[in-house]
Amino acid sequence: MELQPVPAIMIDRAWADGASCLSEACDVSGGEITGSQLKMILSRGERTLLRMWGGEAVRGWGVIRVDQLPNMRVLFITDLVAHNGGFEQFFEAIKQVARDLGCSKVRCAAGPAQERLYRSLCGFKPVYNILEVSVDYEA
Repeated sequence: MELQPVPAIMIDRAWADGASCLSEACDVSGGEITGSQLKMILSRGERTLLRMWGGEAVRGWGVIRVDQLPNMRVLFITDLVAHNGGFEQFFEAIKQVARDLGCSKVRCAAGPAQERLYRSLCGFKPVYNILEVSVDYEA
């Protein structure tokens, strides 16, 4: 199992090779980002695309960024799609990527079902919950 970073200049090719499935992750973001916007951010080098390679085939795709917080450096998994790909098999590799980038923590955002998977399969624990409410503007 190997995580293969995709250079920003190769995003268009990776999208054609299957990374476009990351649009599915964007669809559950609550309107934060669309698949085409994610592709643009990746092609500008603002985030890193990772191909999850399982020997002879692509097992999934992920997107990461590094957040330098005041008291820690965090590798944040922003998007992940691995249909029956066994993403947990790549977790040691993602922790090594975090170490290589000087990060002491790995974080992600998840809905309830994904949270249960990440907690049971990878040992994630909640840090805090993010809640939102819409602000109405009067004309």
